[in-house]
This record gives sequence, structure tokens and C-alpha cells, in this order.
Amino acid sequence: MRNFTLSLLASMLSIVTWAQVLNVESVEKLPVPRSSATAQVAAISQAGDYLLLCSQAQEGLVKWDLSRDTGNMLTTARGAGFNTQISDDGDIVAFQEVTMSQDRLLLRSVHAIDINTGIKQMIAAPSRELQGFELDKGSITTVVDSKISSHPLSESHNATPRPVVSNSNLKLMLTINGATRQFTPNGEQYTYIWASVSPNAERVLYYVSELGCYSCRLDGSDMIKLGDLRAPQWLDDNTVVGMRDRDNGITFTESRIIAMALDGTEQELTSDDYIALYPHVARNAQKIAFSTLDGDIYIINYTK
Repeated sequence: MRNFTLSLLASMLSIVTWAQVLNVESVEKLPVPRSSATAQVAAISQAGDYLLLCSQAQEGLVKWDLSRDTGNMLTTARGAGFNTQISDDGDIVAFQEVTMSQDRLLLRSVHAIDINTGIKQMIAAPSRELQGFELDKGSITTVVDSKISSHPLSESHNATPRPVVSNSNLKLMLTINGATRQFTPNGEQYTYIWASVSPNAERVLYYVSELGCYSCRLDGSDMIKLGDLRAPQWLDDNTVVGMRDRDNGITFTESRIIAMALDGTEQELTSDDYIALYPHVARNAQKIAFSTLDGDIYIINYTK
């Protein structure tokens, strides 16, 4: 009996070890006042020194300083909280703005804000054909009507643009070295959202409606199904984080933040004490920021 018990304990320990993807050091609630303007995390700087917060409708951006616990409004633009990006040095924020034309058509433009000076510049003019943008190493790459353009933010920038995965009518488009092609590895009959390129620019992460989360190489090969993982983001080249949620057709009824390795190993990072939504990763600082349905903001501190 004693041997059986020891074997069972050893087996359970083995399972726990196998299921651990990250070492969670702490999960802390931030002293961000609940308000319509700061209800959701839009991005976190790689240094982990500030967050960008937006409304649940993804309007506006508030810069929340994590060392001072203070916030200031950067923009009130509609749609600014969707696909918000921060440069690796934390100095530049790139975001989109949704406006309406005179004939009541929705237009999207891309803008950049210098955090230090507050100077804002338009990167891509309002268009019906904006498919995506990527901020990387001092340059913003935009894809408009399947055409790629690079917009240096400094005179010294000469780097080759990263691959850009964009969306056109809920179908993915992949732009590499100036050439854009449709990228629908699971078939053209599906719709695709939440797509991004891995830090090493070798894989694409995306979500397919009705099927779940997947990752594959840039040529569509080596497809890996990651299952029920929504709003996924790269944590590193082999690990992603996302949320596993349930709803009643009107609102979320439960949701947890999940870390998953590409080999299928997964780990729940949050409990059912709150409904945890939309994780954002600061890889350099080893932090994951997320919001709750009630409008609270949390940080997961981890090691790997």
C-alpha cells in the first residue's frame, strides 16, 4: 500500500511538472481606478514600466506609469486600443484610428506618438483598404490594398521590414519582402482573426473561427493546433498566451489566462476568482498584463 501511495504521488508530481509552462512569481492587482477610459489593457511596454489602457470599446489610449501609479491620456481616437503596438525601447506608440467618411463609410488610419515629446504623426492616411501595420526597430510597415510601405521613424533606420500578417475581409494576408499574398492555411472557407508573427519571424499565430487557435510556418507548413485559445499572443518563439473563455451569448461568464507551449503543454495562470481577459506580454520584463470583466487591471510576474 505504501509503495502504491508513493507511486501515485510520484505520478501526480510528474503531471504537475509536465503541465508547468511558466513559473508564476505573483499576480498583482494594480491601483488603476475603474473608469470607462481604463477598462482594458491595450499593450504593455517591453521594459514593463508602463501600460496602455483603453475603453472596452477600444477607444482612446491612457498611458499608465507602473512606478508612479499615474495615468495620462495620449489620444481619444476611436479604435486606438486594437492592435496597439509599442517600440522595443518604449519611446513610440503606434495605433489605428477609425473615422467616418462623408458618405458614412468607415476609414482606418495609422498614427505614431512619441512618448517623450508627445508629438503625433500620421503614418497612413484614412483608407478603406488598410489591412495591417507593424512597428519594428524604428520603422512602421503598413499594408494598404495589399501594397506594403515602410515608414522610417528615424533617419538611421535601414533594417529589412519584418513579415507582416494582415487581415482583409476576415482572410489573412502575409507580406514578405514587399510581396503580399493571401494566407489561409486552414482553407478559404474560414474566417481568421488575432494573427501575429513570432519574435524570430518564422511562424504565424492565428485564430480560426469555429476551429480554434493554430500556429504554422510562413509557408503554411508544420501546422500546430493549439485548441480553444482566444486572443493569443507570442510570449516567446515556442510559447503563447491567450484566454479560454465562455459566454452566454451576451457577455463573458468565465475566462482564464492560459500559457501554452507549441508542444501542447499548457498551464492556467489565473483562477476563477475573476473573469480574466485579453493578455498582453512584456517579454523583456517577464510580465503579462490583463484586465477583468469588471474593469480591474492585473499583472502576472513570471520566470521561464
